[in-house]
Amino acid sequence: MPDPEEVAESSISVRDAARLLGRHPETIRRWVWTGRVRARRHGNRLLLDRAEIDAAAARDGTSQRAMTLADWAKRVQTTHDGPGSGESAADLVIGDRAARSQAGARAGR
Repeated sequence: MPDPEEVAESSISVRDAARLLGRHPETIRRWVWTGRVRARRHGNRLLLDRAEIDAAAARDGTSQRAMTLADWAKRVQTTHDGPGSGESAADLVIGDRAARSQAGARAGR
């Protein structure tokens, strides 16, 4: 019989699994209902094996582990180095409105 503390450490709730994978809790419940991952009841809660959740996500290609700060910083830098870098959302909206006004003026509106 497994040690209750080991089971608790390797178990994860539906909500925690959803948060970890960037999914909705209902998606995780569907995985349980379809047999994709096994779960056991603990009172009125479903508990899932953490390793099994990771494996199911990897099979599906949806493994979206929580992003580290370094990953986030790299993504932000990549995004800001792309087209239109240095422009704020307000600059983009103002530019779009100006372009639409000019196009409307040329169309004789």
